[in-house]
Amino acid sequence: MLKERMDILQQASVISQEVSDYVKQVIDLLEPSFSEKESGMEMFTTHLAMATQRIINQDEVEQLDEAIWNDVLKSPCYDLAEQTFITIEEMAPCKFPEGEKRFLMMHLCNLHQ
Repeated sequence: MLKERMDILQQASVISQEVSDYVKQVIDLLEPSFSEKESGMEMFTTHLAMATQRIINQDEVEQLDEAIWNDVLKSPCYDLAEQTFITIEEMAPCKFPEGEKRFLMMHLCNLHQ
């Protein structure tokens, strides 16, 4: 289902083939650990795809509310989420600016809970 969503976004020209391929690699990496969290994986992978495409297109990057970010920093799952983020960023076709990193970290903390 997650990979099919990437196919739909790519076929609709919302994301490029490169972004679709990247997110599918991330899905392959994360799905075994988070298979029971389908809704969270859907939100995370959709945001990852859109964020990656925004960065490649040099579009405006979203900013996470500072209060929400402070909650993310206090999460008991923050360190696990950060390790996951580092791994997926190494695979990425772009470097994530701080604003996008914060959104992705929020989603990853939710997945790790």
